[in-house]
Amino acid sequence: MAPTFAKPLRVTGFWGAIVLPIFYVPVLASGLSSSLEIGLFLGLLALNLGALYVGHTHRRRE
Repeated sequence: MAPTFAKPLRVTGFWGAIVLPIFYVPVLASGLSSSLEIGLFLGLLALNLGALYVGHTHRRRE
C-alpha cells in the first residue's frame, strides 16, 4: 500500500475500532429477535474486527 494512503487508513481504523462498540449497545438493548438485527450486529462486529486489524499499528513505535 502506498505510504500516503497507509497512515490515514491506520488512523481511521484505530479510531473506528474505539468508536464502533458504542453502536453495539442499542442493538443489543433492543434484543436480537429478528434476522435484520442479527445481521446488523454481525455486520458491526465484522466492521469492528476489520478496523482493529487495520488500525492496530497506529502510533506504534518502530
